[in-house]
Parts: sequence; C-alpha cells; structure tokens
Amino acid sequence: MFTLIKIHRCKSTCIWTQVKHFSGKKKFYKEARICHSDGGFEINLDNRKLRTPNGNIVKLPTEALAHSVSIEWNSQKNVLKLDQMPMTTLCFSAVENVGTVPAESLVSSCLKYLHTDTLLCRMNEPPEFDQLQTEKWDPMIQWLKQRHNVDVTPSSGFALPVISGDAEPVLSRYLLSYNYWSVIGFERMVSTLKSLILPLALIDREISVEEAVSLSRLEQEYQISKWGNIAWHHDFELVETRMKTAAAALFIHMCSEDSRTEEFREALKVP
Repeated sequence: MFTLIKIHRCKSTCIWTQVKHFSGKKKFYKEARICHSDGGFEINLDNRKLRTPNGNIVKLPTEALAHSVSIEWNSQKNVLKLDQMPMTTLCFSAVENVGTVPAESLVSSCLKYLHTDTLLCRMNEPPEFDQLQTEKWDPMIQWLKQRHNVDVTPSSGFALPVISGDAEPVLSRYLLSYNYWSVIGFERMVSTLKSLILPLALIDREISVEEAVSLSRLEQEYQISKWGNIAWHHDFELVETRMKTAAAALFIHMCSEDSRTEEFREALKVP
C-alpha cells in the first residue's frame, strides 16, 4: 500500500504529464478574464472556465494570484506552452491535491530534504571548493539557527548532517502556519532547490531568487568554472530553475496575502 507521500508524488506526476500533453495545442480562446466566484476568483477563457487537466474548475484564493494566472494565459500566442506557465501549473497542483493530500504530508515531504539538504551535505575535496562551501553556505545555516532556534551541523563524505531533535517539530509548525496553497508552493520550491533552508530564507526575504538558485548550484557552478559550460544545457537549466523558484516564491506570497483591487470609481470616492 502506498503511503500518503507516495500518493502525492504519483498524483503530481500525473498532473505534470497531462499538463505537458496540453503544450503545443492550438490556442482556442481570445482573452483570459478574471471573475468573482463565491469569495474566490476564477479565470474565464472567453466563455469557458479554466479547468485542471482532470476537469476541475480552478478557483483561486486571491486576486493577485488570479491576475498572475490570467497574464500567463493572455501571453500565449498561437499555441499553448504550459511549460512556460509556472503559476498555472502550481494552481493545477493545488486544486487537484486539496482534500486528497493533507498539508501534513506535504510538510513531511519538505522536512525529508533537511537530512539531505544541499547546504548540509558537503565535500572535503578539493580544498578550494571546501572553503567555498564554508564561505557561501555557513551564513545561511547561521541564519536558520537564529531565525528558527534550531541546531543543525553540516556533514561531509557519507555521514548525514546532525539535526537537533526539535528541528523538525519547530519547522513543521512554521510551515503548517501557512495555508494549504502556500504549502504547495513550499513543496515545489524545496524539490526544485533540493533544500529546505534556502526556500525558508527566500520567503523570509533574507536572500533573493538569484541568490537562492546560485547557492543551490554552488557545486555545479564550481565545476563549470573549471571545465567550462555546455551552453544549450547548463544555461537552459539555470533559467528554468530560476523560473520555477521565482514562481513558487510569488505563489506563496500571493496565496498568503489578502489584497484586492478596487473599482476605479470606488477608489476615487472621497470619505
């Protein structure tokens, strides 16, 4: 029998497969518009409601998120390219998983990365790279200790990092303080960066998207500096990682706020 976390991964894979199936199809609408619906927001593609690949209506929790999704759909040209619509695919994942995969399972998936976090699993050789890891990654570990009052110690070789007993409960409570949609964003960003520490620092505005991606690719960038860059592969991978990370960060912030635009005529009214 599958565990909940395995069910989540299988379902996410299914969604991504169907999303990719849409890519390349001819654009079938003229305009994507936002409409209010029972306290939330929906996207209308002309007279059709935006639905997930499994046919569920996409109902968005905030207006900011609705605007970002509508912009993605309005930016499409002659054919649909859903691999260039990261906000939409995050929304698809949230809609499909809510009520099926508990937030606790998503958080558990994030916490598993702590024991193999990119910043905590290090290489002693060559000495130059060992020093680079200390210089670049240690400040992030110190930030984690001070911000969340947990203790983690990096490892090298085949040893696992030392994680204090209270680290997982503390970080679990923190992640669960976010709503379900935001937790979806965290899970996607953690899997993209192969790190829990970096997404926490990014959402806390301690580092930027570019810095988070650069820190997650430290070993790869070091190898590129020594052996050269495969332009068509490494450059594409860098841009894609930045896109996914930026989208997940925006998704979390947009799902965590309650901001709405007002009608222009209402905004002009004098109290």
